[in-house]
Amino acid sequence: MLRRIFFIFAVALLGTTLSFAAKPKETPEQKRAEEIKNMPDLFIYGVGFGGDAEEAYTAAVHDMVKKISQTVSGRTFGQATDQLQADGTTVSSEQFTSVVESYTTPASLEGVQVIAVGGAPDFERFVYMPKENIRKMHDRRRKNVADLARSGAKAAEKGKVDDALRHLYRSYVLLQSLPNPSDVKEKINGEEENLSIWLPEAMRDIVNKVSFGIASVSDDEDDPESGTKLVELNVKYDGKPATTCTFKYGTNTGYSPLITARDGMAMLELPSDVPMKPLKLYVEYQFKNENHADAELKPLLDSFKGGGLVANEFLINNSKKELKADKKEAKAFQEQVAAGAHEGILELNREEVSPYVGLMEKIIYCINNRKFDEVKEICTPEGWMMFERLMKYGKVRILGKATRDTYEFYPYRDEVMCRSVPMSFTFSKGRQFTEDVTFTFNKDCKLVSLGFGLGSIARKDIFAKEGAAWTDDKKMVLVNFLENYRTAFALGLQDYIESIFDDDAVIIVGHVTKKLEKVPGADGFGLASKEQVTYSQKSKKEYMEQLRRCFASQEFINLRFTDTDVERSGVGGETYALQLKQDYISQTYGDQGYLFLFVDFNDPDKPLIHIRTWQPERNPDLTPNLPPDHPRAGIFSPASF
Repeated sequence: MLRRIFFIFAVALLGTTLSFAAKPKETPEQKRAEEIKNMPDLFIYGVGFGGDAEEAYTAAVHDMVKKISQTVSGRTFGQATDQLQADGTTVSSEQFTSVVESYTTPASLEGVQVIAVGGAPDFERFVYMPKENIRKMHDRRRKNVADLARSGAKAAEKGKVDDALRHLYRSYVLLQSLPNPSDVKEKINGEEENLSIWLPEAMRDIVNKVSFGIASVSDDEDDPESGTKLVELNVKYDGKPATTCTFKYGTNTGYSPLITARDGMAMLELPSDVPMKPLKLYVEYQFKNENHADAELKPLLDSFKGGGLVANEFLINNSKKELKADKKEAKAFQEQVAAGAHEGILELNREEVSPYVGLMEKIIYCINNRKFDEVKEICTPEGWMMFERLMKYGKVRILGKATRDTYEFYPYRDEVMCRSVPMSFTFSKGRQFTEDVTFTFNKDCKLVSLGFGLGSIARKDIFAKEGAAWTDDKKMVLVNFLENYRTAFALGLQDYIESIFDDDAVIIVGHVTKKLEKVPGADGFGLASKEQVTYSQKSKKEYMEQLRRCFASQEFINLRFTDTDVERSGVGGETYALQLKQDYISQTYGDQGYLFLFVDFNDPDKPLIHIRTWQPERNPDLTPNLPPDHPRAGIFSPASF
């Protein structure tokens, strides 16, 4: 019996010993991971498993991203949803977490460390980062929120309704990804504002100051049986012609493509199946078709549901009668057509321009009646080439009634300019733009060129220059150059673009990069993420090849210049530094950024670009001695080279 008891005891002891022996010893990697788990105030972590190291690593990073998002959402959801619901947006906690997580992507993280906890066949990875890095990430994000808000406020001051709403909406959406958004306060126009309250109020205030008026209604003479109505609209902001305003109208199945009014003028082409009693117009503020222009912000913009944030519907013709023009609106529209022709410099008198008035009447008649070929006889070969391309730049329609009294002519060296004829351009993909078109004639009364005007704000920035060095002739040289530059991109004039770039020009293209990089880890694989603006220099040949591919792939390209800052250089004679805020819109791509051109105008007929740079945002490192609110802060200048 004793022997049996001893045998049982021995077996049990052996089993216990084997059990202890089978328990694996804790590795240094496992020990380090446990230490980090026990420091929740200092670190945030994620765990992932997979069939290989990279798969496990990716899973771990996404696990950490989810925890970050849930942490932000948990602190923020109560405040944010109260405000969102007050703003007309309904959102659940799951939706809110999803929105925050969509922006807190692996590529937005910095300082991520990896520990290889387990290897083949079941890989396990442990990733972590200091919580201080999350605070820094939110600080950068908060700065972006404030910058967008200030840009929106500045755009509103200049009557740029679409730019103002675009910036303010993006600021508001980005604000929701911050911890405690209801506590975020920033100085806007010198006043400290609570952004969660101020941003939606500012957007509503802007939309409330927009008004539409019907200036004219006519049938489409190109296709009279289609039932299409052509409607000229006055688009005002705060009682004045809106510099730019983008909107759409309601259809039986949804909305029309976007329409951009310029200097208070726009034209609608209303198909017969569009409800017109009343006609519903909607001021655009979300610009979802442009989300791809900001790769970092795109996931958040795509996820956010802000359709009820602003009451942007306008009922035109609310009496439910047929569309009808208003006499006051018609007069105001015609006054704006005439106002666009005035530059702030002395125009030619009627006796000097009498031959050119008849030429303009013929051109306008031929455009209105689609008799384009009849214009050829009054053009130089280059003028005819540009006219042909213009007539193919979308479907062309002239706005307003062009009469002898609306034409204004200005001297430009040995030529005469007629400025400016408002036209609308509609494309098959649905986009529509309004442009002021300028016609230039030589002393033989031949059309030598035409171009898209700069717009009232940019022109005023140049014509407002004062001092002995700023003669009318020099102002016109600058305006003409920038208009030719815009036109060359719109019409794909590759030869012209090639001619204005010096063979040794410095051409720099900038873009934001934010990517995951492999770094050494315990198993040879880790992560580093970094956001930076990368500048790549291209030769003239490389740049032209890039443009050719771009022109070949796009139905349309439209450039707009705002915030124009022009300064004469202190070296090289007639050399100028041009700093421009540029909006670039094409069929498949759009962006906003800062264009810098250093141009030699010593021969005004042959301007040469020596430096061309583009950057998506201001870079404080470029101008460390300028305050952040300086108009040239963070933008390339001659001093950068």
